Amino acid sequence: MIDVAEAKRIYHLCQQYTPLSEEDIRIIIGKSEALQMIADVSQANVFIDCPVKDRSAVIVVAEAAPTTTHSLYKESVVGKEVFESYEPGVFRAYRTGKPAIMNRALTQEGHHVKQNVVPIKNGKGQTIGMLILEQDITLQVKHEKELALLSETTQEFSRTFWDLISKEQSIPDVIEEALLLLREDGTILYANNFAIGLIESRSGLTRQNYTDKKVDEIFPFIAESDYLHDGVIQREVHDQGMVYVLRSICLQQKDKRRRLLLYLRDITDLRDKERQLMVKSAVIQEIHHRVKNNLQTVAGLLRLQMRRGVPDEAKGLYQECLNRIISIATVHEVLSYNGIEQVAMNQVIEKIARMLVYNMASEECKVDVVMEIEEIALQSKQAVSLALILTELVQNSLKHGFAGRSSGVVRIHFYKHGNELCLCVEDDGKGFEAQSATDQLGLEIVRNLTHFDLCGAFEIMQNEGGGTRASVSFPAEQGE
Repeated sequence: MIDVAEAKRIYHLCQQYTPLSEEDIRIIIGKSEALQMIADVSQANVFIDCPVKDRSAVIVVAEAAPTTTHSLYKESVVGKEVFESYEPGVFRAYRTGKPAIMNRALTQEGHHVKQNVVPIKNGKGQTIGMLILEQDITLQVKHEKELALLSETTQEFSRTFWDLISKEQSIPDVIEEALLLLREDGTILYANNFAIGLIESRSGLTRQNYTDKKVDEIFPFIAESDYLHDGVIQREVHDQGMVYVLRSICLQQKDKRRRLLLYLRDITDLRDKERQLMVKSAVIQEIHHRVKNNLQTVAGLLRLQMRRGVPDEAKGLYQECLNRIISIATVHEVLSYNGIEQVAMNQVIEKIARMLVYNMASEECKVDVVMEIEEIALQSKQAVSLALILTELVQNSLKHGFAGRSSGVVRIHFYKHGNELCLCVEDDGKGFEAQSATDQLGLEIVRNLTHFDLCGAFEIMQNEGGGTRASVSFPAEQGE
């Protein structure tokens, strides 16, 4: 029941601005009693609009904002007039006397809303007002595709107009989720067609004798705590190979016993797809693990050959090939741990840099590695290319920069600058010009990987204070 002051306000607005009779106004006041429950169940703003006399407009005579989510409106809109250019669905429902479902409208505060409109009729079948439900779709209008929008509106529609379900015979036919209206002791007062189908499949009950039965006797997964509460409960339940979202909403009514709305939505297919994705992720993880093992086997064969003896002039080439294989294996190792196609490059860079210094540094020269690396994730293909680039650049510094030196430093920087990612390797060695000009394979690999795989730019130069600085930059966002 609405309070006396609210009923008087509705009566005054209808009498002053609308052509409605005393009997019509009483009908409007009666309909307004269910607005708050509809708003809480549907998580939407609900209004009653009535036609304005002598003008092509309607006026808001009653409203209810949901207590289960945020309201669309900062201020009350009762008493404000609405014109067809803003809400065409309301006027179409008024003229035709038929519901206007899933229309879009623009509120007076500039919100895009999804609007469901149901005509309110008097005993003569005349439309005397419109029951309107509005839900905010501003982000949907801006971002979502039409298919996603249709899916969302279908789901939201199934949660609305529960009060009308028991009065309008056409509405239950379009609801695809189970709705059960319970007394506070858990006995069933009403069930829609989908819920009746579940009841019939789980018991010997039919649509003729399901009422007044305890809901937890029909659905064992429903506990007393699901309906013995004063708020809103939502949880996921598993039963007989099916998965449901169970939502229970306590509907408080003044001067009446409370009722509970129980909502069951079948999400079995959704959970099956999630399990399939988990299996797929595990399979991909295992593939990366096997690739890593295979590469390490190849690396082991190269080490064995090097220990058995290779010409002195070929040892360096063997070691460089070995380093490249281990670099690729390192990327797949990280992927095998994470189980996703995103590689944490800080882990890869640290592993490769320390491996290269361990394998290539001579006993006469102690080389320290200083790393400043941001936590950036790359796609696996980019990660492999960048790992090989890093390998070549660090090898270049270790091979050419510190000959005749007792110590040296290699600095590695990896960071994001604007829309680009940058990898920089610099040393305090002899400098680029002092290096051998005959061995250019490593730099050629870097140029090709940077240009063709990363769509980036490569630059190498001698630092003013001595040493070499090599940098690679490429777009942070890359197309497939």
